[in-house]
Amino acid sequence: MKILSDVKVLEVAHSLSGAFCAKLLADQGANTIKVEPPGWGDPARREPPFINGVSDPEASSIFLAFNTNKRGITLDIEQPQGRELLLRLVSNADVLIESYPPNHLEGLGLGYEVLRETNPGLILASITYFGQTGPYRDYIGSELVVQALGGFLHAVTGSADLPPMGTALEQMEITAARNGAIAIMAALLHRQQSSEGLHIDLSTMESVVSTPSGLIHPYTFTGRNPKRGGSDGNVMDGMHLPTKDGEVTLTTAGTGGRAMEAWAEFLEEPRLLDQKFSTRISRLDNWEELHNLVAPKLSTWNNLDLMREAMARGLVIGLVQSPQQVLDSPHLVERGYFVEINHPQAGSLKYPSPGFLMDEENPMDGSKSAPTLGEHNAAIFGDELGLSVEELSLLRASKVI
Repeated sequence: MKILSDVKVLEVAHSLSGAFCAKLLADQGANTIKVEPPGWGDPARREPPFINGVSDPEASSIFLAFNTNKRGITLDIEQPQGRELLLRLVSNADVLIESYPPNHLEGLGLGYEVLRETNPGLILASITYFGQTGPYRDYIGSELVVQALGGFLHAVTGSADLPPMGTALEQMEITAARNGAIAIMAALLHRQQSSEGLHIDLSTMESVVSTPSGLIHPYTFTGRNPKRGGSDGNVMDGMHLPTKDGEVTLTTAGTGGRAMEAWAEFLEEPRLLDQKFSTRISRLDNWEELHNLVAPKLSTWNNLDLMREAMARGLVIGLVQSPQQVLDSPHLVERGYFVEINHPQAGSLKYPSPGFLMDEENPMDGSKSAPTLGEHNAAIFGDELGLSVEELSLLRASKVI
């Protein structure tokens, strides 16, 4: 039994943040039902890259990644019969995750007040780009838009002398999803004490701003306005430097305040002890000369050997690894980090785990693949809600499911 096996979750979301929030709960055992529009399904099903490079709604790698351990149904909640069926599902749920624009569910007769009448203990998590209130609430957002409005592009990513550059891989959607999962867990604890549900209003933009990335905190604490490009010219703390088989990032951490002494000894380069490299500011001022001393030394090493030897001396160093190198990492392999999950159409795929063990066990062991479109219609509408075969056929014919 997994830790959330007694929690029932409905996901009525069309965003990656909603899908990943539900996945985080599902991966810990929550009985999670993903609700998708009939025919088309979740928009992520159409997003590349696709397994084997062929466009297929059952082979989108991002959909497969964000939807493990869920059961899937199709339901058109724009139709009265669809709304009725959703309310029947809500009546027995603990959590509903949705990502519609503000007031959309209210317009369908499915606002929080109606949902709470149906199920007083329901926790409703509404994930939008700008929240349920405020002057921006009706604006259409995106990953890049919230990175920009949240200050991330101004100060965090990219170089100081180049235009702003966004981060890839939907990092702010994922951050919002994690915040949502934390809020839901807190709401579940609150309900244990009070028997009351809650409406969680989660803003992706505010998730960006809340991330302690050296952005808002330095400004509000000191008045300093951070600028992007913190790694530009920073040979010893952030610059990527080539080795024989890749790149590494050096740091001055772990040197006990004797950064250049430690690295001069390790790299066997006494010229690093010159006073012009003794402070962070002086190293930045003389970064090209410093680079010309350090880079040739690193180019004689293989990545893994360099990391082992440096770490063994208490120095902190980061390897810039490719996805294949991450998959082959001896450390992750020994910890059983990656799990293989078989999908009926996409085949057997490796998935990363959540990043923690519980009593030395990987909570992703025994996981199930993302559902095919409408895979569990018969089981949920028929077996659990009690609809007959004839009723299901009529619902399919009218495109309610």
